[in-house]
Amino acid sequence: MRKIYSEILGEYVELPDKPTRIVSLAPSITETLYLLGLEQRIAAVSHFCNKPEEAKQKPRIGSYFQVNTRKLEEIEPDLILVTTGAQRKLALDLHAKGYKVYPVPLPTSIYGIIDNTITIGHVTNAIEPARRLARVLARKAVLLEGQVMNNPRIYYEIWLGGPVTIGAYSYITDALNHIGATTCFEDHEQPWIINPDPEQVKQCRPDIILYEIPPYSENIIKLIEKSIKERGLDKNKILAIPPDSLAHYGPDLFNILEDLVLKLNGKTPVKTQIISFEELLGYKTT
Repeated sequence: MRKIYSEILGEYVELPDKPTRIVSLAPSITETLYLLGLEQRIAAVSHFCNKPEEAKQKPRIGSYFQVNTRKLEEIEPDLILVTTGAQRKLALDLHAKGYKVYPVPLPTSIYGIIDNTITIGHVTNAIEPARRLARVLARKAVLLEGQVMNNPRIYYEIWLGGPVTIGAYSYITDALNHIGATTCFEDHEQPWIINPDPEQVKQCRPDIILYEIPPYSENIIKLIEKSIKERGLDKNKILAIPPDSLAHYGPDLFNILEDLVLKLNGKTPVKTQIISFEELLGYKTT
């Protein structure tokens, strides 16, 4: 057994030398475990863990905020990985019940995502693969810096039961700044802004409205279309990006940024479908 200190829990967590029944309750962590070659050690994941595609075949044990305790008891995990922020209470509850829980910090920058690969590598005793992955991501970060032409002003939005955008403390803001763009609410000292003021959005005069669509459904897209129309946003400026794109703070974020740079520079994305909002409406609602 090993002891690794957790700042979140405020104590050392005793972990097995080689955990073999890992439960991951965060999509970013699940993706990282796969990239570290630990997929055979993953016993269960959350309902939102969809990267890579193979993760969808793992047993689903709960949501982002709660788990099925009966299934958890059956699995008998020797390590549960969560993030901080909204999952902090879940981490504390599971820790209080005697489970081996390690919370991985929420990143506030793209470099926080890289750092988390090292953290996950330490906790799972896969440090060498983690270092290799971190070096790959660091090289991508260097190549992406300032690559978007003309310093576009971007308004980013995601639908979470209503419009939500990003403030200064969001890793998405940092990512867009890193590639050479500015964002509309980057002077607001918070990570997320719920129901942003439509007048402030208009005053920002964004060159691009980057809309991260939730998992596709006709009803959701119609709600988004209605909301955009009511707020007077220019549909011609909207680029629709797939679910789990920028909102996913795992290593795949760097692939999304590579494609976003291509799209904003007038080239064709390689790995991700980034389309106009009109194309999305035509594709999903006809």
